[in-house]
Amino acid sequence: MTKSPEAFKSISEVAEILQVDTHVLRFWEGKFKQVQPIKNANGRRLYRPDDIALIDGIKHLLHDKGMTIKGVQKLLKEKDASILLRSDASGLDTVIVSDEENRGLDPKTKIALKNIRETLEKAKLLLNTDET
Repeated sequence: MTKSPEAFKSISEVAEILQVDTHVLRFWEGKFKQVQPIKNANGRRLYRPDDIALIDGIKHLLHDKGMTIKGVQKLLKEKDASILLRSDASGLDTVIVSDEENRGLDPKTKIALKNIRETLEKAKLLLNTDET
């Protein structure tokens, strides 16, 4: 019998779902105040679906985007943690550069970077359609 998607999950179940070790989950719990699993009477961690989505977003930023723990902490402080709770995390890449950092770019550089990004997105779409 399988659990419903809304059921609370143990730390070992979350570790298996997200393909990380349990000690990594405990470490991230200490580093990111937004990660707050419920603890039962025995002190065991129970993760809600939103907890799992948040941790998956943190993992994406750390492992896939190469951000540092400090960088992710800053992002979560500046932006609402709900940006990591989206089911597909679409739009997440656009919020990684803060407004403050963006102000330092001259208009020509911004346009050039925007054009490069659009070209890369088109290339990614072409590569994805070639796979099917």
